[in-house]
Amino acid sequence: MTADAQFFIDGKPHGFERQLSVSKLLDMAGKSTRAAVLVTEDGTEHENPDELITIAPREHFQTKMRDACQEPADPSIRYAVNGEANSTTENPISLRSILQNAGVGAAIDLSDLDSYYLENTVDGRKYEHLDDLVTVSGGDNFLAIHVGSTPVA
Repeated sequence: MTADAQFFIDGKPHGFERQLSVSKLLDMAGKSTRAAVLVTEDGTEHENPDELITIAPREHFQTKMRDACQEPADPSIRYAVNGEANSTTENPISLRSILQNAGVGAAIDLSDLDSYYLENTVDGRKYEHLDDLVTVSGGDNFLAIHVGSTPVA
């Protein structure tokens, strides 16, 4: 491969391509978009993983690690339990965590979590054990159904 047919990231040569996304360039350097940014020769930092970078032959790029406080926040997944809006960045998430997060606002007795199971009204999946892992998709709607005894007044 001739020097005209390559570009460099952190000093390592790569086969020349006219245009690549920041995420692809970081991936080629073995870095994640959460942990690093791409720096062009003029010192410009590119953080948006979808941004397309036009590459010149023999161009040199560097990667720069982000400070932990600069890492982009995990996107929240929004869902509902018994009509109560909730969100999580954890996925999958335990049934116990879903019930605890929904709590009293969703009419869940936090002292008796073992007496509930969860049903996804979107796809019909059921979760019965507190340690079951629930894969949550945005817009999921769950019913927390109480199956234990109910006190008599």
